[in-house]
Amino acid sequence: MPAAELNSLVYVSSAVRLLSPAEIEYLLTRARERNQEYGITGVLLYIGGNFMQYIEGPADNLELVYKIIREDEQHSGIILVTREAIEERQFGDWSMAYQTRDAQDYVGSPEERGLLEKQLKLPPTNPSTARIVLHSFWNRNSS
Repeated sequence: MPAAELNSLVYVSSAVRLLSPAEIEYLLTRARERNQEYGITGVLLYIGGNFMQYIEGPADNLELVYKIIREDEQHSGIILVTREAIEERQFGDWSMAYQTRDAQDYVGSPEERGLLEKQLKLPPTNPSTARIVLHSFWNRNSS
């Protein structure tokens, strides 16, 4: 796929109530299946009932997935933080990576958690707007 066709966006929202690990796992399973179908990759951060999600992929498919996300009733107060064209994927290895500071809410393997912790750090040169926003959200909400 030509690089010019890739876009990314970041949004924040609040869960309508605190989600249990089983509910988070269900949400992730649905998101991963949908994202694979549409060629979308990204990461979902969930801290204290607040979400920040970064998604990337073909522009048209990204819009379809973002519309589905906006219509999901498990969260409210959705704010689009950034939308931009990208040259390459930042989270290409994950149909939907997941990270949380709340240990009781983490679903996934320790290896995945470690890899994602590294990915949430800023690259030494030219970080994208989305990476800066994710990094800031992650660090401001540290326990």
